[in-house]
Amino acid sequence: MLTAGMLARRVCAEPQQFSIQPNGASRFELHVFKTGLYRGKVHTFLFPSYTGTFKYDAQRPEASKIELTLAANAMKCVDAWLNSKDLKSVQEYAINDMLVANQYPEIYFTSSEIHRLATDHFEVRGTLIIRGTSRPSTVDVTLQETSGEALVFRGTATIRLTDYGLKPPKALLGTIGTKNEMEFAFTLEAEIHP
Repeated sequence: MLTAGMLARRVCAEPQQFSIQPNGASRFELHVFKTGLYRGKVHTFLFPSYTGTFKYDAQRPEASKIELTLAANAMKCVDAWLNSKDLKSVQEYAINDMLVANQYPEIYFTSSEIHRLATDHFEVRGTLIIRGTSRPSTVDVTLQETSGEALVFRGTATIRLTDYGLKPPKALLGTIGTKNEMEFAFTLEAEIHP
């Protein structure tokens, strides 16, 4: 396994353009945390459809840039702890009521600043757009593995529902609720753009 430093020596001084798309090494999830009677439970939503670009400057990582688009209307709830009826209900509520995916079919992230915290650890700041609402967002990213043709990195970002005008849903007269904070978590493989 190569480190970021080894990759920096391997690639030329010019920034490299990488493309991001779903494959067997990648996974993009949204975790929504429950409260009340379901405290400790987590709704997990997968984004099977996304695309992005990563302009990576190995010599000056702070000059790198990432853009990512998620298909909100393709999001899938994969909770094993729900029965099929409740799973369908959660899926429909998330897409139709929370994300209003028929009107806002995509979620966008564009970086504005990248700070190196350690050799393979970065803080990425940028703008996240959900339901047409733009808010600043910070993503914690760790480079997990590199090769001459690809970068594999993992990251998390916590956002608040209310920042995007999303009211956390409640059920059973408020005894089952949802935390205001939810988390994006991902493992992405970026391949050199041909």
